[in-house]
Amino acid sequence: MSATYIFGHQNPDTDSICAALAYADFKQASGILNTKACCLGEINPETAFALAYFNCKPPMLLKTVKPQISDLKLNTYHLPDTSTSILKTLECISETPGHSIPIVDENDNLYGIVALNDILSAFIQPFQKGILKYNHTTYANIIDILSAVALGPKQPTTITGNLYANTELKKDHLLQSGDIVVSAYNDNSISKAYASHASTIIIAETPIGFKPTVPENFKGTILITAYPPFEVFRRITQSIPVKNYVNRENLEYFMTDETIADVKKNMLSSDHWQFPVVDEKGKVLSSISKSDLLDYRKKQVILVDHNERNQSISGIDHAAITEVIDHHRIAEITTAMPLFMRIEPVGCTCTIITKMYLEKSIPIPRPIAGLMLSAIISDTLLFNSPTCTKNDREMALLLADLASVDLYEYGRNLLNAGSNIDKMTPTEILFADSKSFVMGEYKICVSQINTGDFKGLYHKMDALLETMSSLCEKDQIDLFILMITDIVLGGSELMIAGHAKHLAQKAFGFTPKETNKYFEGFFSRKKQVIPPLMHVAVN
Repeated sequence: MSATYIFGHQNPDTDSICAALAYADFKQASGILNTKACCLGEINPETAFALAYFNCKPPMLLKTVKPQISDLKLNTYHLPDTSTSILKTLECISETPGHSIPIVDENDNLYGIVALNDILSAFIQPFQKGILKYNHTTYANIIDILSAVALGPKQPTTITGNLYANTELKKDHLLQSGDIVVSAYNDNSISKAYASHASTIIIAETPIGFKPTVPENFKGTILITAYPPFEVFRRITQSIPVKNYVNRENLEYFMTDETIADVKKNMLSSDHWQFPVVDEKGKVLSSISKSDLLDYRKKQVILVDHNERNQSISGIDHAAITEVIDHHRIAEITTAMPLFMRIEPVGCTCTIITKMYLEKSIPIPRPIAGLMLSAIISDTLLFNSPTCTKNDREMALLLADLASVDLYEYGRNLLNAGSNIDKMTPTEILFADSKSFVMGEYKICVSQINTGDFKGLYHKMDALLETMSSLCEKDQIDLFILMITDIVLGGSELMIAGHAKHLAQKAFGFTPKETNKYFEGFFSRKKQVIPPLMHVAVN
């Protein structure tokens, strides 16, 4: 069963990270085990403080949900290794699509490719007495191909001698150590084979239950097979390992994390038909052809703390969105199938998830309670934001009790952990909590950062404005707004950049020369910044 990925928006804040972790725990506690909490970007200092305080690991970083090789319905089958006989390799090729097959080494890593044309030459080459030793053929291959029963002492792993037919042996003809004789099933032939001093005697066409009478002076190995002598020779020459027929030049293979779009491009420019698929350790999992790319599973995803396409992960249009848990406005997201949505006008996504735990009477573990509390404190600025509701306060009080912390003391410590902006670069400040919006014909980016030392930001103002202007040009942003919030002062400083500053002038009363302005009582991007901008942008 494939995993369901749960994640918040890009440039994740504390609610985005903690909601993903909490909702994954909720789903697992509800019996849906294969869920994975993810994040779409670096974790900011405030969130890192919460994770460390409650001894929680950060969620896995997810870069895209575009279809990948791992989403294909890969056929799993036994792959030959370098010691596999050419006969068994041919059987494998005939059982798999296409006319080639990957060959693996002793660790199941990719060694090369063998095609039908490569291996056919082995079936028509002239017979040589030393064919087995020259190709380092193993006794295991011979026993396997002849379905033989071995009697007597075990021989070396690899054959070191020549191959003879019993009819070739003349009277008193003594063979060398390691030589093999194929004998017919009759007393005279077997006696001649024993007298040759061969290391191995293959007795062909033996009846069921046959037990040879072995002279005391014969110290070699006997292989008993039901195949007739001619078939023994035919099969035994096909027992040579495939290693010498493997193509190792210009290998084309794909990793499981490669996107199907990229793989298609590579396949179209390739002369090959089959391509090995390997994992991150180089282990071969399967092989694919061009037609296999038509049948893939869409990744199952759950969105928390956002529902806008431009705030979500790369490839979201190619994924199957199964749920949305959010506290923002409903935007333009479109799905092919019905889904579960829970969107409430509260200050934090984790408030909603806490209610879901309570509704299903699922116990909330202390670490999860602490993370959800952290998210509510962060999103409501310790209940100072106008987005804060009665539900947020009630859930926070409950979670503080479950997490065994003093609500206000922990809250101040959490917010202070994320407010040390003196050591942050302008880019880190701007992307600590940044969201992009499309409003009418305008692309607008609004970042928010909390601080307990607003005056310490003054020496960074010029650098921040310069970086904001550069980002507007680079990313084609019409208006960039930085919201610097100080709960001690009780408001926020707004900084603006971009050619659409007239929107901020209309929405917030900026003069044409102003690039920053303080607003008493401004705490919420969602309620106090986005709605006025939306009004002037679309009217």
